[in-house]
Amino acid sequence: MGKLDINFEKKNTHSSYPKKRKKNEFWAGYLALSIQEYPLPSNDINKNKNFIATDEFIRRKNSKLAGPLIFGISSLIFVIRSVLIFFSDFEWTIYESITFILSLSVMILSAAYYLTVPEKQIILDRKNGLVSFPAFSYGKPYTMKIINIRVGYGGGASGSPNRDKFIIIKPNKLENGYTPSLGGNYNQELSFILWYTDKNRPLPLGDAFDDYRKKDYKRRKEDGFPPPLFRTYVPTDEFKDKWQEEREKHWKDIISTNQNGDITHQLWQSGENIALHGEWKEVVPQ
Repeated sequence: MGKLDINFEKKNTHSSYPKKRKKNEFWAGYLALSIQEYPLPSNDINKNKNFIATDEFIRRKNSKLAGPLIFGISSLIFVIRSVLIFFSDFEWTIYESITFILSLSVMILSAAYYLTVPEKQIILDRKNGLVSFPAFSYGKPYTMKIINIRVGYGGGASGSPNRDKFIIIKPNKLENGYTPSLGGNYNQELSFILWYTDKNRPLPLGDAFDDYRKKDYKRRKEDGFPPPLFRTYVPTDEFKDKWQEEREKHWKDIISTNQNGDITHQLWQSGENIALHGEWKEVVPQ
């Protein structure tokens, strides 16, 4: 796999939410901006035309076919039914005229919607720490700093293998959500997005990024290894042991288990790292 030269850079559209964060985070379904699990390995991503990844951007396109297909096929069935009745011995009533006109209109509108609605896609911008995600229907996409987004989870159907889905909460008055559907459980998907968009971390696991790892490591080293943005409950592993040894001279995760069995995280920084980048502080969600 060779390197890809792509640019999906978007301008920041929102820096906050119109409503205050709900106090009861459990009932609100919020998730903390922290890495709970290792991100899903990014293998064979660039073999999928809807999923492109480099060291600067990830673009994941979502299908816009589902809605138009459901309405289109349903309306086509009624159109065929009306045509069969018209050429049969059954009486053609005003009800059949209305059914035919409505069904034909829905079928045409479904096709027009599919052809004209904007692409639905999520874009992760590692270089600028941005995430771009779609609005409903013809609405303009939202683009926000990763440190400013609200995230949560929503329940799926009973018995589903992925009962709880990862959701990015949209910065509108309804605060409805967008489901990226990256292929894992909600903690895995959140961890992947936080890990990738934090340019102070090494690139996530997986062969999709192998061609970019050396370049990414050199950039972080030249910058003096700035500390990561987000708290993590899994170790931050470099691709090579010697890279790990070098970076841990500047900062490293200290992950342990307390007396209650809870996993805790602290970030150690060298004095030089603190002087250069400041003391690490956890990102507080909006």
